[in-house]
Amino acid sequence: MLLQELLDRIPGIALNGDSRVEVRGISYDSRQVKAGDLFVALRGEKTDGALFVEAAIARGAVALASDHDFPPESELPVLKVADARRFLAEASRALFQDPASHLQLVAITGTNGKTTTSCLADAIFRQAGLRSCLIGTLGMRIGDQPFPSARTTPEASDLAAFLRQALEAGCTHGVLEVSSHALALKRVFGTRFAVGVFSNLTPEHLDFHHDMESYYRAKRLLFASEGANRIETAVINTDDPYGQRLSAEVHGPVVRYGFGSGADIRVLYCQARIDGTDMRFATPYGELVIGSRLVGRPNVYNIMAAAGATLSLGVKPRDVRQGVESLSGVPGRMEIVRSGQDFAVIVDYAHTPDALEKLLETVKQLTSGRMITVFGCGGDRDRKKRPLMGEIAARLSDIVVATSDNPRTEDPVRILAEIEPGLKRGQAPYRLEPDRREAIRSALALASRNDIVLIAGKGHEDYQIIGTQAFPFDDRVVAQELICELRSVRGD
Repeated sequence: MLLQELLDRIPGIALNGDSRVEVRGISYDSRQVKAGDLFVALRGEKTDGALFVEAAIARGAVALASDHDFPPESELPVLKVADARRFLAEASRALFQDPASHLQLVAITGTNGKTTTSCLADAIFRQAGLRSCLIGTLGMRIGDQPFPSARTTPEASDLAAFLRQALEAGCTHGVLEVSSHALALKRVFGTRFAVGVFSNLTPEHLDFHHDMESYYRAKRLLFASEGANRIETAVINTDDPYGQRLSAEVHGPVVRYGFGSGADIRVLYCQARIDGTDMRFATPYGELVIGSRLVGRPNVYNIMAAAGATLSLGVKPRDVRQGVESLSGVPGRMEIVRSGQDFAVIVDYAHTPDALEKLLETVKQLTSGRMITVFGCGGDRDRKKRPLMGEIAARLSDIVVATSDNPRTEDPVRILAEIEPGLKRGQAPYRLEPDRREAIRSALALASRNDIVLIAGKGHEDYQIIGTQAFPFDDRVVAQELICELRSVRGD
């Protein structure tokens, strides 16, 4: 595409240089620039793309875009834009011919439940015989083919390129997790979504958003005109206070879900087991009876959200039921570790106060024995949640082992010191163990028949970030190894 053709689609941009340059791609990372790319210099939290213009030119960039002043003495065409992030989204959509407008996309936002809901919606689409792509915390996928992704929601140019690839591979539908960072940083600005789902809002990422009102307003961008996302139907959890507020502010069709009597999709019956949940819903399309292998009340909400999204797109109730029932589990979400032990071990991604509380409440109902909880809090993140999570763990568990999550550049002992005041407010005995492997070992060593060991915080992650490096560490693998060691020592 000629640079002028791109500019014709995005009015109001000043150009200094030749508009007849051919643009073959678009990049925001100077290390990833290819010959023929338009390089967009983004301001980041830690650095600024404008510092890497020379590196981008050296790798073959043919034009530059920035919301800074024009780089001095540049021989390349330079676009002066008002907002580089918005321009990246608009230019990417134009360059890749707006693939989202040709797909039936479901966008899911909220603090908790995005990954499980996205996997459920994808399973339902598959059951209905629809070819679907999936984008989220677990990576990206077209059909059964996985693609790596560094973020829950890719940067705008990566997202547009992937959706174009999915479209060319025959996809008609797709599911996308949309983080609050992605919305605030305009990664999905102007993207057309057939359905937008709001799951819930609880304190998280306040190191970035600073307060709950700003966090809510970031999530609201998915549904608001200023986000320009063109949501056609909103599916909202109205049991959540922020969901109630959002449902009143959204313009257009809204499908409300929850346990409350006013919901369009609501629970008529629900019974949880250690190996699944039986439920019955009222929906605008008739009653829906489902026996899922997913466990607990949070997953009931996730199933309602996925059902609301897919039913809104014309999927038959039979396919919704069969799709949900086909999903045996989601990596790192209430995932059971089995290595021949006579007690249960569950690994879960819960890393916020609300998610940990709901997880512990769910698991507590499923055991006649003790609940032994291993958890930590990530470094370089919201410090306010640390004592809150300590209090929740000590209130709802029988024994707690507090440990490191991803300490990053913080001292793990300092993080534990900030968790401990909350632990002291509960009744459960606790131990502070900064070494995560040793913490898991001590919890497993304490467990006996009918107990549940819950390892929370990292879920599907197969690494631990210490300092600025990522080291191999998978709670599920470590638990299996340690169970085998302990059984060998005991002579089991």
